[in-house]
Amino acid sequence: MLPTLRAVLAIAALATALVEPGVAAADPAQTRYSLVDGCYEIATPAGPLRPEDGPYRMQATALGEYLLYGRQRTVLDAAGGSIHPVDVPSPTSVWRVDGSGAAGFTITDAATATSEPATFTPASGCADYPEAEVGASGTPGPGVDADGSIVGTIDAHVHVTAYEFLGGDFHCGRPWHPYGVTFALPDCAPYRTGTNGLIANFLDYGTPAHASDTRGWPDFHDWPGPSKLSTEGAYWTGIERAWLAGLRVMTIDLVDNESLCDLMIDRRNPCDDMTSVRTQAADLYALQDYIDARAGGPGRGFFRIVTDPAEARRVAASGKLAVVIGMELSDPMGCGVFLGQPKCDEAGVDRWLTELRAIGVSSFFPVHKFDDAFGGTKMDSGTTGLLSNIGNFIQTGTFWNVQPCSGPDHDKPQLPVPIAGDVNQFLGALTGPALGGAPLPFYPASAQCNARGLTDLGRYLINKMIDQGFLLEIDHMDEETADQALAIIEQRHYPGVLSSHGWDSTRTTERIMAAGGFVTPYAGSPTAFVANWRQAREMPRPSPFFGFGYGSDMNGLGPQGGPLGGNTVHYPFTSHDGQVTFDKERWGTRTFDIDTNGVATYGAYADWLEAIHTLGGPELMTDMFHGAESYVRLWERVRL
Repeated sequence: MLPTLRAVLAIAALATALVEPGVAAADPAQTRYSLVDGCYEIATPAGPLRPEDGPYRMQATALGEYLLYGRQRTVLDAAGGSIHPVDVPSPTSVWRVDGSGAAGFTITDAATATSEPATFTPASGCADYPEAEVGASGTPGPGVDADGSIVGTIDAHVHVTAYEFLGGDFHCGRPWHPYGVTFALPDCAPYRTGTNGLIANFLDYGTPAHASDTRGWPDFHDWPGPSKLSTEGAYWTGIERAWLAGLRVMTIDLVDNESLCDLMIDRRNPCDDMTSVRTQAADLYALQDYIDARAGGPGRGFFRIVTDPAEARRVAASGKLAVVIGMELSDPMGCGVFLGQPKCDEAGVDRWLTELRAIGVSSFFPVHKFDDAFGGTKMDSGTTGLLSNIGNFIQTGTFWNVQPCSGPDHDKPQLPVPIAGDVNQFLGALTGPALGGAPLPFYPASAQCNARGLTDLGRYLINKMIDQGFLLEIDHMDEETADQALAIIEQRHYPGVLSSHGWDSTRTTERIMAAGGFVTPYAGSPTAFVANWRQAREMPRPSPFFGFGYGSDMNGLGPQGGPLGGNTVHYPFTSHDGQVTFDKERWGTRTFDIDTNGVATYGAYADWLEAIHTLGGPELMTDMFHGAESYVRLWERVRL
C-alpha cells in the first residue's frame, strides 16, 4: 500500500538535501512566477520533497502552477493521497505555488488541495522538459523608429485557435498544452477515424483513402507541411520565432463552420459557430497566460491581446506582439439564411455586436464560406468548392445561384459535375443523406458569379459596424455583395475596411486602397507575394505612407507556401534589425528548412520573410516593416 501524503513528508524529514557546490542560495526576490524553468530542491516543514526523484525542473502549466519534473524524467503526482512519480502528467500532477521568496512560499497539490510551506533551493542536475526549439538567439531591437512609428510586420489573417473548430476532434494538435509539447503535438491517429479521418485525408492528400504516418512528437515523419491542412502548424514557439523576426501585429480569426462540423462523427464541441467563438476567445486568453507563465509572470510574455488601437500601439511599440481578435464564420452572429429567410433580425445584430465587443473581437467577416443573411459568398473553387456548395445546401437549403458575371471580375470558378472517380464516391457517401436525394448543380464553364448580393440586413450590419468602429473584412464576399458593401463604405468615407488574405478581385482591392483601407495578400509563394506587393504599391491611396503585410491563413484549411528549392535562404541568417540570429527551427528530431520543407510551421515565416527580402530587396522590407504602423494608423482613424 502506498504511504499517505503526511507519511511521505514525515519520512522525507529524515533525509538530507545537499545542494551541489557553487549553487547559490535561495533568492528572497524570487516570485511564484519566476521559479519557472528553474532547477530546485524542494522542502516542506516535514523535510525534502522526495529527494530520491529530485532535483525538480519547474515546468509551468499556467501562471503560478507547475509540473515538478524529476531527474528520472517523471513528474510528481499526488493522486490517492500519496506523492509518487508518474510518467504521464495529469491534473493531479499540477502543483500551485503561492507567496514569494521574501514572505515565504506555499505549495499546494491539485489532488487533495493540501498546502504546505515550501522552500525552493537552487540546484543543478535537473532533466530538461521536452520543448520545440525556436532556432533563434538574440533580443529584438526597439519597436519604434526615431519618429515613434512602429517598426514591424503584420500577419492580418491566421487561425491559432482552429484546434477547437469542426467539433474539436478534427484538427490534430494545438498551439500549446498545459503539459507541454508532447501533448500539444501528439500522434494524430485518434483524429483519423470515421468521417473525421476521411475529410482530413481528402484535404491533406486529395483522396479519402490514404495511409498516412500519423506520428507526432518527436518524429513528425508526415506532418506538419504546407499541404497538411488538418494538422497543427502554429505551435507557440513558432509564433515566438516569427515575433523575433519582427512580427508586431497579428490578427487571429476565431473560425468555425457549422455544416462541416455536422459531418464529423467524432466531436467534443457543439456545432454552433457563436458558442465556438466564446470558447476560442477564452482559449486565446489562456494562451496569453501560458506564454506569460513560461516567461516568468503576468505581462512578461511577448504575446499580448489588444482590443483598441491605443493598446495595440503601446504593445507593438514596446517590441511585443499585439494580437487583434477577428472572427471568420459561416454563420456569423447566428445570422444564417434558410430558403431565403434570415435567421436573425436587426435587434439580434445589435445584441451580438455588443457581445462581440465584450469578448474582444475587433474585426470580422460579414460573409464567409456560405451565403448568409447579409449577402453572398465568393465561393471556393475545385473540389473544395463542390464540398462547400454541398455545405451551402445543408445550411441554407439551396445551392449557390451561379450566373454569368455582369462585369470583368468574377468569383471562383466551379467544377462541372459529376466528377469521376473516388472523389465523387467519397462526396456522395459523405453528403448523400444530408442532400436527401437532391442532385448536384451543373454550372457552365464560362465566367461565374454568385448572384446573391447585399441584403437589407447586410446594409444594416455594414452601417452598424461603421458606427461602432469595427474593422470590416471584405474577403469572401462575392463580387455583387462586395460592390454594394464598398458603395456604403465609400459614401460614408470609412477607412476601416480590410482585405486580409487575397480573396478579392483587383477592382475590389483598388477600391479598398482608395478608401484608405488595408490590403494584405495571401502569403503563399514568395515570388507571387512580391508580385502582389509591386501591384499594390502602384494603386492610388489617400496617404503617401505605405505599409504592407501578409495573410498566412495558417490552420485555416489553406495551403502554405511550398518548398522554395535551390538555396534561397542561407542559414544562419539575421533579422531585419540585425539583433537576432536564426538557424533552422526544430521539433523533436525534425528540422525545418524552407528550401526543402516550405512553410511547414508558423515559425517558417521568419524564413519566408528572409526569402522575400532576397527577392524584393530593401524597398520591400521597408514596406513590410511599415505594415504594423499602417494597420494601427487605420484603426486609430476609426476608433477615435
